[in-house]
Amino acid sequence: MDNIELRANKASWAIGERLRGEVQSYQYHEVGSKIFTAKFLLVNKSHSITIPDDITWERISSSHYNIGNLIDELFHKIAHHNEFNLDLLSNFSLSKIGDHVLYDCLMIMDQSSLTIEEFQDTKLTGQYFLHLIQRLMESEGKELGASLTPEGLNRLMIQILKPSNGSLYDGAAGIGGSLIEAYRFNNDISMFGQEINESNVALAYMNAITNGIDLSRFQIAKGDTLFSPAFIENDSNLMQFDYIAMNQPFGLKLNNIQMMDYDPYGRFSGRMGRISKTHGDLAFLQHTVASMNQTGKAAVIVPVGVLSRSSHAEKAFREYIVNNDLIEAIVLLPNKLLSYTAIQTVLLILNNKKKSSRKQQVLFINAEEQFTSRGRSQNYLTQGNIDSIVAMYEQSSTATEDVKIANLSEIIENEFNLNPNQYFTSQTVETQFGDVIINKAVYDETVKNKRTLKEIAQLSRGVNLPAKNTIKEGQKGYKVIQLKDVENGKIDLESIEVIPVKNAERYMVESGDIIIASRGTAYKVAIVPDHNEPLVLSNMFIRIRIKDKAYKPEYIKVFLDSPVGVALIEGMKKGGTVKALTTRDIEDIEFPDIDLNDQQEIVQTVKDAELKYMELLQQANEVLKHGKLNAYTKMGLRKVIEELD
Repeated sequence: MDNIELRANKASWAIGERLRGEVQSYQYHEVGSKIFTAKFLLVNKSHSITIPDDITWERISSSHYNIGNLIDELFHKIAHHNEFNLDLLSNFSLSKIGDHVLYDCLMIMDQSSLTIEEFQDTKLTGQYFLHLIQRLMESEGKELGASLTPEGLNRLMIQILKPSNGSLYDGAAGIGGSLIEAYRFNNDISMFGQEINESNVALAYMNAITNGIDLSRFQIAKGDTLFSPAFIENDSNLMQFDYIAMNQPFGLKLNNIQMMDYDPYGRFSGRMGRISKTHGDLAFLQHTVASMNQTGKAAVIVPVGVLSRSSHAEKAFREYIVNNDLIEAIVLLPNKLLSYTAIQTVLLILNNKKKSSRKQQVLFINAEEQFTSRGRSQNYLTQGNIDSIVAMYEQSSTATEDVKIANLSEIIENEFNLNPNQYFTSQTVETQFGDVIINKAVYDETVKNKRTLKEIAQLSRGVNLPAKNTIKEGQKGYKVIQLKDVENGKIDLESIEVIPVKNAERYMVESGDIIIASRGTAYKVAIVPDHNEPLVLSNMFIRIRIKDKAYKPEYIKVFLDSPVGVALIEGMKKGGTVKALTTRDIEDIEFPDIDLNDQQEIVQTVKDAELKYMELLQQANEVLKHGKLNAYTKMGLRKVIEELD
C-alpha cells in the first residue's frame, strides 16, 4: 500500500508540473481525477456502470488529438446511459485543454499509475485515487478541510459506530470519505450524503466508483444542508438515519438567519436552542440530532468550544442532549490532525439507544496522546491509535487516567460544561521543568488546607479597546497594559501605549494587583509594580486584587506560576481558536492556605533562586564570551575585535 501512495504522489507531482501555466492551479485535481476515473472505468472489469462500446482506454491514450473531447464524451454517455445521478461528472470539460498537455498527462498516468491487474483490485484503486487527489489539492495550495477528512479520523468514526446494516449519513460529505470508510467496514450499508460544493460532489462519485461501490447504495446530493436539506420523507419530514458520521464545518457564519427561525423541520429554535448568525457549529449539531432515528447513533467531529461556550443557545443545546441522555462519549482528540485549523477538537458520540450500563452517564476519553507524527506540523491516526481509542470507548467501565465516567448529575453541577478537560483529574502541562503530569485528585487529597481566590480577592476583567482605525491622532487617553507589555512575569512600564478608553477608572490597576492573561496561548502572570501615573488593564487580562491582608500577592503569584497553578488555569480555558478565561472560571481555584510568615519565606526562597539564576547566567555568559575570544585569537581576529571595541 505504501508503494501505491508513492506512485500516486509521483503522478500528482508530475501532472501538477505539466498543468502549470496551462490551467488554473485550483483545477489540477479536476484534471487528474477525471483521467484516473476514466481509465478505471475503461480498464476495470468488475464495476456495474454501463460504458459506451466505442470508447476504450487504448483509443484515448493512443490519440494525439481530440483527447479532451473523447474523455468528455465518455462521461456524458455514462451520465446518459446510467440510472444514477452522474451528471456532475461531465461538468468540468477537458476539451479546453490542449491535446499535447492532456497526452502528456495520460502518459504520466500510464507510467506512474497501476498495472492492468492492479486496476481490478478496488482496494488499490481507491487508495490511489485518494492519495492522487490529496496531493493535487495540496499542490494547488487548497485548504483540504472542506473536502478531505483525514483517513484516520474517518476510520475512527466508523469503527466507533460499527454500522451493521441500515443507513449512514454525512451532511458535510466532502468527497465522501466517511461513506466510503463505512462501505469498507460493511458493504451492506446504504450511504447518503450532502455537500454544498459541486466539484466535491463529482469527486465523491468518482471516489465511490474507484472504490468499487455499488452506486445503487450511494447517493450524494448537492446543496446546503442547513438551509435546504436534500433527504426528505413524505414531502414534509426530515429523513432520519441509523448512523451519522460527520466532520462538520468549523466556525461557520450563518446567512439568512431569519429563514432558520422558520425551519419547517424544527431544528434551529425551541427545544434545542435558538441560534444566531455566529452559531454555525451549533446548527450542524442540531441538524445531526434531528437526523437520527429512534435507535440512531452519531459520531461527529466538533470544536470543543461548542461544548463549553456560555452563549445561551449553545448552553440550551447542551442541556437538551444531557437531559435527554443522548451523549454516550466525548473523545478529546490529538491536536494537528486537521491541517487547516489549530482549534482543539473532540469526537462527540450521540446515541438514541444507549445500553443500560451507559445510561445516565457520559464517558470522557482523553486521546490527546494517541497520534503518530508526520513532521512537526502534522499528526495522524494509525490503526494502532484507532484501536486504542475504540478499546477505551468499548471496554471502559471504571475511571482511569485517560477515562472519566461522569454521571449526569455531575455534568449538571458543572452547568452543562462538556469540555473533557473539566473532568480529568490528570493533566499534562508545559513548565520550566519540562512537561509534567498534574493530578488534581492527588492535590486535593494531599493539600488539606486550601482557600479559593474569591474568598481573599476581588476579580475583574480589563477594558475593551477601541479599534485602531477609530483612534484619532492627538486623542487623549491612558496607558493600557496589553499582552505585549508582559514578559517573564514582569510588566515593561516603558513600552506601554497610550490609548483612549471609556470608563478608564473602573479598569485601573494598583501596585500589588496580580494580572493574568485571559486570552491566547501564552501563560502570563505578573504583579503590578509601583508606578507614578494611572495604568489601565486591557481586556486581555483578569485583575486579581488581594483584599485579605493575611495573604501576600507575591505568594499567590508563586502558586499561579507553579505547575499546579498552570494546570488549574489551563484546564479552565474555553473556546475555539483563541481560548479564553473569565473571572468566574478562576475565582474557585484553590491555593494552599498557610500563614503569613511561611508565605514570606516561600516568596524569599523564589527571589533568592531567581537572583542566583541571574548570577549564574551572567557567569555562564562570561565563560562563553572568553571561550569565543580565545577561539578568535587563534584565528588571528582578536586585535581586530579589540580595535572595533
